[in-house]
Amino acid sequence: MEKAYAILKETFGFDSFRLSQEQVIKRLVEENENALVLYPTGGGKSLTFQIPALCFEGITLVISPLIALMRDQVDALVRRNVKAASLDSTLTADKSAWVKQEVIDGHMKMLYVAPERLNNESFIQMMSGVRISLLAIDESHCISQWGASFRPEYLKIARFAEEMDVERVLCLTATATKEVADDICKQFLIDPQNGVFRTPVYRPNLAFEVEVARNIDEKLARLIPFLESRTGPAIVYVTLQSHAQDVADALNKTGMGAMVYHAGLPAEKREEIQNTFMESERGIVCATIAFGMGIDKADIRQVVHLFMPKTIEGYSQEVGRAGRDGLLSTCLLFLSAADIPILEGFCRGDTCHKESLLLWLQEVAMKKPARDGTLDFNLYEQSKVYDIRPNVLNLCYAQLELDFGYIRATTPYYSIYEIYDSSGSGAAYINRASSAAARAIRAHWRPTSKGYTIDVVAAAKAANLDRSDLAKQIGTWELEGRIRTKASQVRARYHILGELPKTPDDIQTVVDLLYEGMVKRENEAVAKLRGVTKFATTDDCLAQSLASYFGDEDAVPDGMCGRCTFCKTGQGVDFDPTADAKPDSVKLQAILRTIPDRDDPRLLARMAFGITSPRLTANKWSTSHELFGSMVDADFGALVEAFDAECKKSGYKKSDAPPPSTTAKKRTYSQAGYETTKSVKRSYSGGGYGSGTRGGSYGGGRGGRGGNKRGKW
Repeated sequence: MEKAYAILKETFGFDSFRLSQEQVIKRLVEENENALVLYPTGGGKSLTFQIPALCFEGITLVISPLIALMRDQVDALVRRNVKAASLDSTLTADKSAWVKQEVIDGHMKMLYVAPERLNNESFIQMMSGVRISLLAIDESHCISQWGASFRPEYLKIARFAEEMDVERVLCLTATATKEVADDICKQFLIDPQNGVFRTPVYRPNLAFEVEVARNIDEKLARLIPFLESRTGPAIVYVTLQSHAQDVADALNKTGMGAMVYHAGLPAEKREEIQNTFMESERGIVCATIAFGMGIDKADIRQVVHLFMPKTIEGYSQEVGRAGRDGLLSTCLLFLSAADIPILEGFCRGDTCHKESLLLWLQEVAMKKPARDGTLDFNLYEQSKVYDIRPNVLNLCYAQLELDFGYIRATTPYYSIYEIYDSSGSGAAYINRASSAAARAIRAHWRPTSKGYTIDVVAAAKAANLDRSDLAKQIGTWELEGRIRTKASQVRARYHILGELPKTPDDIQTVVDLLYEGMVKRENEAVAKLRGVTKFATTDDCLAQSLASYFGDEDAVPDGMCGRCTFCKTGQGVDFDPTADAKPDSVKLQAILRTIPDRDDPRLLARMAFGITSPRLTANKWSTSHELFGSMVDADFGALVEAFDAECKKSGYKKSDAPPPSTTAKKRTYSQAGYETTKSVKRSYSGGGYGSGTRGGSYGGGRGGRGGNKRGKW
């Protein structure tokens, strides 16, 4: 550990380690074992892999989902004369080539990439010749099928670690239940007894408060004086992007100077707001959950959830940004019956119609491979055609890859290129080019107001060439500085590993398994949402309840923090949303008249409940329609049953008749953006990832890998 201490002092300027950093580093450097670190953001997670990275001979590969966070860490390391870089979509071609060459030559100590990079063939080839001394996985809770932020691309990291002979793995997260931690340990051969390092969930300087409000106006009436009394910066979390702006406008009318932050803002604007907030002494940010990851500001005094969070995990991570300097800070959560349908819609929106899943798999199974033996699909087109959300399609493809072993994702490509003359002579040069690819491009590009556009897939097919020939030709012209391009309509590509199901019975079997997992994830997401209400209304200390949820039952002395709503009042918050109403027969018939199709009862239920989908949006049956969300107070399952009965009468058929013309009704909003046209009354997670056996050390492939490999993966 002498080298680690020297690096801590000389490179990072610290005299001592914090928390259990020293034990984590010792586990990696001296014991050569894997580890899982559960620290809050700002708790010092980055040092637990940055110091070992400088102790090892090879490269440390860091997997992170956030480009902004990668940039911040790389910039900080470079300022400390550490050879570090990121490979991401923002790099120029020259910069990307330089980074890759530095990695190949063995000069780079730390490389940051997004998990999607592991699908890139050239990246895999590059890393196969590099010694990876340490693989650090940030936001590692996304790996777990039990996690609230489950992401399918994270599942492939374990397979990558095995195939690349990674020497050590460090998983990092700010929040994980015991189930999530156990799942991470299982996938990466981490000893759950000696390889898991966590900070206590309980922080005695945080006061958890809960209030009940009927509507947004009541919330604002209580929020404004609460924020006016603040002694430091504050974050107000909302559910929708529109809410962030509306709430900030309401606060700014009182002169508070609130800022807005959400993923829909340009990257430069988000960076500006983040920097302003970091430097502020009493700044306020109204934000979606896009704000806060990587924010290390010690003096945040108030964190407000103006709308209920979807999970306790999310709530814990967000309130954990308050009071990191140890001073008293308040975390206020509003409960409102009006919030629940919107959040439940998020939980249920990813489950598609089973028949849609069948039609999708039939296309995949019957598709003719390209000349290079791969299958390629436009997932956004499939999303619209089959009414399955893009993120759900990604998950389904990942299941075909990891659970069933049929396919393997490889480098995606773009099918549409917009071409602009950047040199003044580019078009003339292209018109003189004589290669077969150039001739095909000229024959099929279409002029636009600023240049040309071409579908390289269609053009290659017409010219009996390979798509890559045209893409390479366009890329060459761009590298020569003759043109600028803008690519769009990405197509996912997959190698075929095993024979895809062909018979109706085989296809149906796979569909049944996929759908079973889909429904299970939906039910568990709804259960997690209802768990937030249960936590907030408990007849127990809120700090104790939160710690117990994460398996830290003995964290709070005597089980009472003395600061939360329960401890101060002696009773839980009274919040009892009205039970789910029965479907309204008049509105049900109105929706049936509006949508003539009877092939998908869930589509009809989505419109009634107010859950968007690609098909609803494409047919203008979504948010602007007067019937969208008209039965938001009904039980969603009862809606599906009611519409299923109607579809059954028609033999589950799609109508050939055009839908009747309808009048779109403009939504009206109160001052903070909550819809006032609805009368609302009532009251990821999870398991079920696929059905294949995810056994063995990493759980990849059909039937798992088995074994207890150590050393080499």
